[in-house]
Amino acid sequence: MFNEGESRMGSAKFRLQCVSCGATYEPPRLHCDRCDGLLRAVYDAKAFRPGSQSDLFAFLDWLPPTSAADIPTGTVVYPSKGLGRHLGLSRISIAFSGYAPEIGAENPTGSFKDFEAAPSIMYCREHGIESLVLASAGNTARAFAYAATRLDYPMVIVVPQRALDRVWIPCKASDAVRLVVLDRCDDYATAIQVAGAIGRVLGIANEGGARNVARRDGMSTVILEYAKQVGSVPAHYVQAIGSGTGAVAAWEASQRLLDAGVGQVLPTLHLAQNAPFTPIHDAWTGGVPIEPDVDVEGQLRRIDQIDAPVLANRMPPYAVPGGVRDALESTNGHTYAVTNAEAREAASLFERAESLSIGPAAAVAAAALAQAVAAERIRSDEEVLLHVTGNNEALLKRDFTLYGIEPAWRVDPASLSDAVIESARDRLVPTRGT
Repeated sequence: MFNEGESRMGSAKFRLQCVSCGATYEPPRLHCDRCDGLLRAVYDAKAFRPGSQSDLFAFLDWLPPTSAADIPTGTVVYPSKGLGRHLGLSRISIAFSGYAPEIGAENPTGSFKDFEAAPSIMYCREHGIESLVLASAGNTARAFAYAATRLDYPMVIVVPQRALDRVWIPCKASDAVRLVVLDRCDDYATAIQVAGAIGRVLGIANEGGARNVARRDGMSTVILEYAKQVGSVPAHYVQAIGSGTGAVAAWEASQRLLDAGVGQVLPTLHLAQNAPFTPIHDAWTGGVPIEPDVDVEGQLRRIDQIDAPVLANRMPPYAVPGGVRDALESTNGHTYAVTNAEAREAASLFERAESLSIGPAAAVAAAALAQAVAAERIRSDEEVLLHVTGNNEALLKRDFTLYGIEPAWRVDPASLSDAVIESARDRLVPTRGT
């Protein structure tokens, strides 16, 4: 399993350190043995020396795998064309992490989840982990299914039924990808629980979510790309969040950059959620505890009302040491609740101002930026990085045929047991792609 697996490498280029108790470990591993703190990669390379290539593997010194993948992934950072002028911001940059070849963004499934998939798979493969299981509400499933197909890596992906229409990739999925659909289920949290059970029963390593350093460090390359181009870190970083793992990644990358002498102050995090489902915002601004198992039906009703369901996570790593709350505290950060109407207006403004379409999640971030400016939390002359985490599939549909993935197993989670999972072993244990 992931936590107990032994590396096939003689020595790693990093160690894992618990952010809470300081215990150190050899990779690969997801959990600290002493406490609940997140493990963070501490790299041997301390200087910031990015490569010349234009993808995320330009930052291989600060990524867990030792080699690059031939998959076009990475953010494109550019000065805002019109959005900054509209908002009165003179030094705003946009990190575009979707698919828009006109500006050089070629992420194959159209979101920054592509940054997580290839580094995670390569990291696990290099350390002798032969297959993974993960849960998703859509974007992560696409990214890992595509990377697993391209890299011929066995993967079990669990999604709730409502997410099935969002699970497609721009090629035919290989037999390495096994999709599990939870019938009569609308809940991402349930998918997380089922993925854990499948991994436990069938002996498949769990990908780890926020606890996977390869996932976080892949996403951290957004800040690294900004630093590569600008030579500093931004004063403010704006992103829409579900789990908030991307925000934690931005915080960790900024800390590495400051330690390397790039920049002097951590960026203030501005993190947005789609109202009326805003558990992290409610916890940060009102001290409302995040209780995923309390009033589940009410939480699911609120999720049903939002335009950006990929931002709906009932179990975010908020209070865990090294998680979202610590990132907000460390950066004097802010959170925002953005309505569907505000997000739609922001999406329209962004398209007019930047000549690019964005998806609902990114529109939430753009609306939060407008809120931050209105609240005078961002001065007109400060450096701002707005992260557009993805766009809609229109451009991908223009350039590719998008293929759905045939489920290997459909099951009602209410009927699930270890015996039921074991009975599906032949359908779920992936093989090498064909």
